[in-house]
Amino acid sequence: MNIQSYTIVHYGKDYLSYALKSVYHSVDQLNVFYTPNPSHGHQIDISPVETKEELVKAAFAYDPDNKVKWFDMSGMRHEGQQRDAALEFCQYNGADLVVVVDCDEIWHREQLELALSDAAEKSIRNHLVNMVHFWRSFNWVCRDDGWPVRIIDLRAPNRSVAYIPREMAQVYHFGYAIVEKVMGYKMKIHGHKNELRPNWTEDYWRLQNSPVFDCHPTNDNGFWYTEPFDKSELPDFMRDHPFYNLERIG
Repeated sequence: MNIQSYTIVHYGKDYLSYALKSVYHSVDQLNVFYTPNPSHGHQIDISPVETKEELVKAAFAYDPDNKVKWFDMSGMRHEGQQRDAALEFCQYNGADLVVVVDCDEIWHREQLELALSDAAEKSIRNHLVNMVHFWRSFNWVCRDDGWPVRIIDLRAPNRSVAYIPREMAQVYHFGYAIVEKVMGYKMKIHGHKNELRPNWTEDYWRLQNSPVFDCHPTNDNGFWYTEPFDKSELPDFMRDHPFYNLERIG
């Protein structure tokens, strides 16, 4: 069985190498697709917050078996179109199972391999996984009932769906454990930019201390609230991350 991953990257150097490392030993090839343009339909007249060279360096920071492949995307400015193209490439390249790895998402290797084994046996196309969202540090998280597709079985009927049980695997999402300049850029190109809560940055993101209640950028009514997290539960390689011991990532 051929297992590949794909990652679409426009910015995200602080976690990219760690995201790829988290799946590296469970897949046969890691496909990284770079887009110079924001992928959510919001175009702005400023340069990306990080350079392509910085992202290339991060993508190849850990590649002992020459599994990482880099591709430049052009002409596609919408996330759905980009994800479809990445998946089609994996299929053309012989993949049976595809792991969707966003640049700020970390798996436990053992959990990923359990999830892949489970997916391989079910003949179901889309396998959804729950996320643990880190907030401003590695010490606080938000939890919700969102289940994005993160394993795709290209041999199975399209639109069929299964949920990876939480007790089997969850993915650590660091999209809100980022520095101020990256968050500023993220909000300018956010896919839900038109739905952002008024004054969210000032009233929630820039609060100095956790716990924080009702802090999701678009959903209110307590959809997100921070709770303490024991960062020793993270994969061991995350201890090398420069943000690991920070009380507040800033």
